Amino acid sequence: ARTRPEHSLKKRSLRCGKDVTICCKRDLYINFKDIKWDEWIIAPDGYHMNYCVGQCPQHLSGSPGIASSFHTSVFSQLKINGINTGTTSCCVPTERRPLSMVFFDSQHSIVKMDIPDMIVESCGCT
Repeated sequence: ARTRPEHSLKKRSLRCGKDVTICCKRDLYINFKDIKWDEWIIAPDGYHMNYCVGQCPQHLSGSPGIASSFHTSVFSQLKINGINTGTTSCCVPTERRPLSMVFFDSQHSIVKMDIPDMIVESCGCT
């Protein structure tokens, strides 16, 4: 009988470079002053939100590390085998993490909160 290894490999997202055209994570820093949120956000001044960009070629959409999920891998196999699904793959966030923020709430109280899904960590194809 085959057993699963006790450790697991974390799927890593491809970082965008100048020659990368397939689905990857691109770094993007946002300063809250630039979007006029500095009036209610105390800290941080900004953050690296990042975003996903790139192509999802059919032959790669179901590949481990590129596919966003097992569901995506199966869906990709339908398309590869000529079963018309009427959709195309696109590059989307597959993992996000929270951002700790200090801000004024609607009652003008100071609040510290971890806001979920603020930072894109990895990308994959749908």
